[in-house]
Amino acid sequence: MPDIQFITDAAAVAEAARVLHQSPRIALDLEFDDMRHRYGRHLALIQVFDGHTVYLIDPLELENEAQDLEPLWGVLRDPAITTVFHSCKSDILLLDELYGVHVRNIVDTSVQHTLLAEADNNISLGRLIQEELGLEVDKGEQKSNWLKRPLTEAQKQYAANDVLYLFELTDRLSAKLAALGRTAWAEQENEALEAVRYTRDERPYMRLAGKYRIQSDELPLFRDLFLLRDEVARHIDRPSYMIASNDRLAELTRLPVTSTGHLRNANGLHPELKRGTFADRLVALSQEDRAPEPPLPADRRGFPSRRRLSGAKAAEADAREALLTTLKTNVAADHSPIMANLVLSNRLITDIIEQGADQVLRPWQHQLLAETAQKHNLDFARVAGPFER
Repeated sequence: MPDIQFITDAAAVAEAARVLHQSPRIALDLEFDDMRHRYGRHLALIQVFDGHTVYLIDPLELENEAQDLEPLWGVLRDPAITTVFHSCKSDILLLDELYGVHVRNIVDTSVQHTLLAEADNNISLGRLIQEELGLEVDKGEQKSNWLKRPLTEAQKQYAANDVLYLFELTDRLSAKLAALGRTAWAEQENEALEAVRYTRDERPYMRLAGKYRIQSDELPLFRDLFLLRDEVARHIDRPSYMIASNDRLAELTRLPVTSTGHLRNANGLHPELKRGTFADRLVALSQEDRAPEPPLPADRRGFPSRRRLSGAKAAEADAREALLTTLKTNVAADHSPIMANLVLSNRLITDIIEQGADQVLRPWQHQLLAETAQKHNLDFARVAGPFER
């Protein structure tokens, strides 16, 4: 069993980073809280394995978190060191958002497994370890409060297990991909992960508005309720769902609180929202006149919906979709339905219709589809370029 070191001070972080810089590869995982126990996203634990030692680095115990972790970030930025993750997208987004860290030379075992096209789903690390290595790993601490201290021994062992098997997994999956001639596929997908960046959503309420069928005349109030909930959550450092559920926001949009008396009897609202200036503002929202929600700038709008296209433009969009659908059917027949979804998911079909295959697809996807089109006498060039609006 490898040594496990629990690190809580800057000097130990620096020493661990010095050792890690000598490794050709490291395995990495993060435990963090995303609006579950506190407001916002908070890094709670960093797990690193170099093949000999598991380092469990506790950022909450560091005196100056950003400064003290910088030696470790230097390891992640080093293109000479491979960083092995499992399902890394949320981890690298968090590192970019909170610390401006852009990890280089990434290998993701989830990506490798997906490209084998053996299963049409995202696989958990525990299940992948079981399938590939035949080991049962205890995942009982998966939903722990990782911000609570002290961490238990069970939490530490769980955290260590998240990196202990990644080298063995990636080596096994790399061999299977090589046997299928798909090594370059994995290299392209992993290289693309280096470009993943966190971008702040300036209108996060719009996702909920669509889900709850908020009408255009209701949207300004829904937006203001959403933003007030967010302000209260930030003020008391609690997740937004503890202030009011998403369902409750939709209800308040259609049946606003119109008086403090009404508010006192309102269910499903955090007490902080029912007193003081927050209560006054909530009541005032029902009485304000609001301008309509402004449209997105032209460069941020998506492809126009089909009902906004007509004539030759609508026919061309339909023809592009029909060609891609036929191509997907042929890939499924020639390879497998799972492979067809990898190269032409519903999202990719939509993107190709608008932007073109040359812009949207990875080289391996482009080549596979071009070869399939040629085999079945389909005009792939018709969807290679962008849609002419």
